[in-house]
Order: sequence, then structure tokens, then C-alpha cells
Amino acid sequence: MSVLWQQQTHGVPKRREQRDRALALLFLSVVGVVVLLAASYLSLLASNVHLSSQAWTLEQEWLQQQRANQALTVEIARQSSIPVLQQRSIALGYQPAEQVDYLWPATPVQAAGVAPDAKEP
Repeated sequence: MSVLWQQQTHGVPKRREQRDRALALLFLSVVGVVVLLAASYLSLLASNVHLSSQAWTLEQEWLQQQRANQALTVEIARQSSIPVLQQRSIALGYQPAEQVDYLWPATPVQAAGVAPDAKEP
């Protein structure tokens, strides 16, 4: 070994601390970015799962309402059938109309109280 090299380093090889420190900071930065991306992805995934469960719940409620609506439609059709209406009218005491008197609306002249043949003086 040369004397010059021994004088500058005192016989001890130079340390590579700065290069190792920069490499460690780069590695730590990469790990931090990866952790940050993973955390944001998991947050997005949790939000998506929550919204999906809400959508599923709403769809189930909608289907239940549709079934109830169909049941009510069937009940309305059953109650509106002619035999059921006849039974209900008899139970309420309605009688068939035997003699019907119709009331005709008055003409505009009759409504004013003036006879059609009368003339004003």
C-alpha cells in the first residue's frame, strides 16, 4: 500500500456511511409509499363493501315492498269481485231499486226564476 493512502485514511478503509444512509432513506421512503397506498386501497375497499351492503339491504326492502304491493293488489281484486260486492251490499242492508225517479237539472232560464213563456214588461 502506498504511503499516501495510509496518511489519508490512517490505514483504515473509508466508511460508506453516506451511501448506506441514502440507500436506507430510499428504502424507507419506498416502504412508506407502499404502506400509504395499501392503507388508501384498504380504505377504498372498506367503503365499497359498506356501500354494497347498503345497496343489498335497499334491494331486499324493495323486493319486500313489491311482494306486499302484489298481495294488496290481489286483495283489492278479490274485494272488488261481483259476488263479494253483492254479499257486502246485502250485509249493509241495501235493497235493489224498484222505482227510480230521476232529477233533471234546470235550464239556465228556469234557474233564474223566469218562466220560458213569460215576457218582461
